[in-house]
Amino acid sequence: MATQNKIPEWIIQCLDQYGNCACGRAITKKLGKEKLLETLAEMDRPCELEILSDQKDKSTYPVDGTYILTLKNRQVLVDEDEE
Repeated sequence: MATQNKIPEWIIQCLDQYGNCACGRAITKKLGKEKLLETLAEMDRPCELEILSDQKDKSTYPVDGTYILTLKNRQVLVDEDEE
């Protein structure tokens, strides 16, 4: 994987542990939304990206936005007694 397409380890750890991660604007903008999602899918971590921002900022990568990755295949824990 090229250096510019490398996903930081802390994002992978956060996704594995919590199922979501606030990844930030810098990483999202550097890789691009689609490339970020493609790379994570190739790493068996298909995600959705949600960008929360002030409705006045219509830019592709809002400066004050919150960038949240959420795993699509997050398993729901079920109590074995209920089965």
